Amino acid sequence: MKEKKNNYLAINKTSVSIKWLTIASLVYLLIYTEAGDIVTAFSELWAPILYLVIVCFLALGAKIFYKTDRVFIKLPKEGKVKILTIIFCIMLMALYFLMNLIASWAQVFNLMPEMMWSSICVALAAGIGEEFLCRVTLFNLFTKIFENKQYVLLWSSIFSSVLFGLFHLINLGHGAQLDATFQQVYYATAIGLAFSYLHIFTNRIWPCILMHFLLDLQPNIANMNAEASSWGPILIIFGIVIIVSIICIYAFNKRVNKVEN
Repeated sequence: MKEKKNNYLAINKTSVSIKWLTIASLVYLLIYTEAGDIVTAFSELWAPILYLVIVCFLALGAKIFYKTDRVFIKLPKEGKVKILTIIFCIMLMALYFLMNLIASWAQVFNLMPEMMWSSICVALAAGIGEEFLCRVTLFNLFTKIFENKQYVLLWSSIFSSVLFGLFHLINLGHGAQLDATFQQVYYATAIGLAFSYLHIFTNRIWPCILMHFLLDLQPNIANMNAEASSWGPILIIFGIVIIVSIICIYAFNKRVNKVEN
């Protein structure tokens, strides 16, 4: 017997096929990855600003194409999952504290004005561009693929987050260290799952953009000079993020199935 379609998903507002959703995702990815090279002909002052403008138009185009940037047509009540959400929020704040991001933000605002605005523009472009790529275009693609599955939100979150992590392999082409890049793949997958749950329980994309922007707001964001760290803390800290995020997504999906079906 055919499984019941999850009609509470916002992506059901569009009748675009999986084939065209896949093409749209690939086009978005191509334009986003090439945008940085397109603006290199401009001065160091204007290039980051133009890059941000291109990404904003790209995100707007994605929202128009998909007709939504939300997960649900109407956000279901959390019920007992609210307790898990509180734990998740505490974990996310603790993660940002452990990553010493406040010190990174202070360093950005102590840079020369041109370098400061460059870091802000690139971090904001990354927040907008990558969240619309992974939490909107890819997430919606996978919700279409798994729309008849019981745990569509969980599977869509996992697949879109793994791809989000793998996309960071492109940094190898920009001279990034091999070990540092593999670490980025791992913790970006974890962050992707966390942001997926943030998108799910808020039913808004802007909190994900804001958190992504704050995560990337670092002095070296414009030149990708990431350095490898010790694997031990990274495996433990982001392993916890993966486990907690998956549990939260699963519980919310189970709650939605109970309420909507």
